[in-house]
Amino acid sequence: MKNYKKIYEDVFTSQRSLKKCSLDKVETDNGIGLVEYQSMFISVLGDYQKFLFDYWVKISWLMRRFVYNGTKRTKTFGANNHTIDGAFGTFMRGFVGFDNRFLTNRSLFTKIAGYFDSFFPDFDDNNPFKFEYEYPYKYMTLECLFLVYQMPERLELLKVGEERKMRYLQFCDYIINYIGCYNDEHGDEYELINSKMSLFYVRSNKYYEYTFKKIKTSNIHKGRL
Repeated sequence: MKNYKKIYEDVFTSQRSLKKCSLDKVETDNGIGLVEYQSMFISVLGDYQKFLFDYWVKISWLMRRFVYNGTKRTKTFGANNHTIDGAFGTFMRGFVGFDNRFLTNRSLFTKIAGYFDSFFPDFDDNNPFKFEYEYPYKYMTLECLFLVYQMPERLELLKVGEERKMRYLQFCDYIINYIGCYNDEHGDEYELINSKMSLFYVRSNKYYEYTFKKIKTSNIHKGRL
């Protein structure tokens, strides 16, 4: 991965963007000070994301243990084969009592679970109910992982963000500069998607070309998740 010089302006951390919330106008309705209020949010949301990550690891691991008529379900999210995925869906709804589509239908869970094999090379071998798979970052939040999930160099980008102790919007601006410089050098490969229906994320043309080829369907359009 190439380290590009900073040439694109900050978007999310600029005063122009942050002026929508003036801290001197922020207060709470029960007298909690601003600094304490911020710290409480940081603490509880940090714990919450680690909680989510832990349970997503366990759910993904369980999904990959399913064997039907001698065939193992190797992928967490469909695309195994019609018979085994159909059997798994019936098993979940009819015998477990939960619909796996609640988790896998265009969700944050599916994007984060795509990192598990990279984070944990022995993911299938160790039982997460007995062995703890720790969240690998201190500064990179789940939002940061979602932002770059389509990019082949995502782990290198996250490493930079972690080493530089970037907060979420700082990482967003870093990625904006990276993809702008990358596109200048290689052509229009990446695009930052800012949608009311989703968190910020980088769309990769190669990722979509691979997905379309894999699914072999003609009614999916670029840019639609």
